[in-house]
Amino acid sequence: MSARHLRVMMSTPAIRETTNPYIVQLVDAVGQEVDVQLFSWRTAILGRYDVLHVHWPEIFTSASSGPKRWARRALTAALQSRIALTRTALVRTAHNERPHESTSRVDSAILRRWNRLTTLWIILNERTRTETSAERVLIPHGHYRDHFAPFPRLQATDDLVSVVGHIRPYKGMEELVAAVAEDTEHGAFRLHVAGKPADAALRDTLTRNASGSDRITLELDFVDDRRIVEIISSSSLVALPYRQLHNSGVALLALSLDRPVLVPDNAVTRDLQQEIGASWVHLLDADTELTRAIRDALQQGIPDGSPDLSAREWPVTARQHATAYARAAEIRGHR
Repeated sequence: MSARHLRVMMSTPAIRETTNPYIVQLVDAVGQEVDVQLFSWRTAILGRYDVLHVHWPEIFTSASSGPKRWARRALTAALQSRIALTRTALVRTAHNERPHESTSRVDSAILRRWNRLTTLWIILNERTRTETSAERVLIPHGHYRDHFAPFPRLQATDDLVSVVGHIRPYKGMEELVAAVAEDTEHGAFRLHVAGKPADAALRDTLTRNASGSDRITLELDFVDDRRIVEIISSSSLVALPYRQLHNSGVALLALSLDRPVLVPDNAVTRDLQQEIGASWVHLLDADTELTRAIRDALQQGIPDGSPDLSAREWPVTARQHATAYARAAEIRGHR
């Protein structure tokens, strides 16, 4: 079957204001190459499609209450059985090597079954280790330039550092806020943290850590696209001192808006620095004090021009996805 005639169901439901911009761009771009269907339980279990493309399988069992979670688990089990019985191709994008948060024993078993059913993995960087030995295809994470182009940018402020996006425990925002609040060195900078915390406890910790510091602004709520552009473009650096960083959409978002980033020093970020340049990607060594690393990066300023993101253009990414879908369908014997 040619890629043009493939029916691909994304694991993403209807596109909303809160939908991850990476997914928004992927659906739009891939829709130029294949027949894309957005996710619904009815169609996923009973409908017709050639490939199911799943990004974060843990969202299938995510729910706000116990009864809803068990209902989601039952639906997920039915979907997995349908995939197995019909030999439908399952493509997985490995955004991370493992879930960031721990899961229950039941949900862990469900995730392991997703792994066994996976026909083909899409990896976003060559360092990614996947859960199974299924075939792998490298497709770099696309940039965000086109998505955020309609929104006006602000003038950068020399001493302003920002971070945006959903705030989760693995990102280390509590430590960042505490470090800035306690920093008394000459040449102090200001910090703007914007995003919705994962839970009330994390919100309380951030608020407590920032208490008494007039250098820290907390905007602890969902941040829409226009506001994201305002915050990042007004900054001279985006700091991402994550405890775990394997792929970062926020880093690519900042680079897409022509702002340098500070990221933990590891094999993946060193590859990113080699691709884009040391003046755009600053590495945070584990032995360097966080606030000192931020001050050093700020001192270098914003480079002239824009970073080279030519390896991450969406038309190329879309064609690569279409080829991966066709390969997965071929592996599963669909014609």
